[in-house]
Amino acid sequence: MRPALFLALLLLPGAARAAFVVGLLEPVTPRVAARAASLGLASAAVAPRGADGESAGEIRVDDWTRLRFLTARALARSREGVFFRLPGSPAGRDILDYPEEWQALSRVARELRAVRPVLDEGAPAAAPFSVPGVEARAWSRSGRLYVLLVNVSGGPVPLDGAALSSWRALFEARSAPAENLLPCAAGLCLPAEGVLWLEGRLLSGLP
Repeated sequence: MRPALFLALLLLPGAARAAFVVGLLEPVTPRVAARAASLGLASAAVAPRGADGESAGEIRVDDWTRLRFLTARALARSREGVFFRLPGSPAGRDILDYPEEWQALSRVARELRAVRPVLDEGAPAAAPFSVPGVEARAWSRSGRLYVLLVNVSGGPVPLDGAALSSWRALFEARSAPAENLLPCAAGLCLPAEGVLWLEGRLLSGLP
């Protein structure tokens, strides 16, 4: 098992509305810092003043679903960012020498970059879903609602497939949200640590 990943939540000063930032906690090698910057990942020596810190547990960095969950959970809780401390590597090596691990981190970065216009330009909106064990956050942008659902319950949580029928799932293999849920005793469930991004239909009266 590789060493623990650590999570720090970043609060950016000096901005009217701080952007959500994903990044790496130093030390990182110069080439990792350069590749991270190309993906829009920041780097910091320590979590800045006002940041929360939380252990991500003994996990593999190549588990992109876990990295995605930690990032989405911070976002759903209105944090300003999430920074990951990378596991140590043998002398002369870094995370770029482990393609599966770097690809997992890159995948999370690309997803956040794709949703960046919603985060930076969208207006906060009331979440249209309220499900115990699932944290939700919503934005309105260009006449559409965007919703982030994150299962923080520790187990599968049933969702109403019919209520999701008018939405489109983002970043999933299938655009119908219900088709990305798993069968469970209660019907269809968002799995433990599951993340679901939803895009609503074009509506009038929304910013």
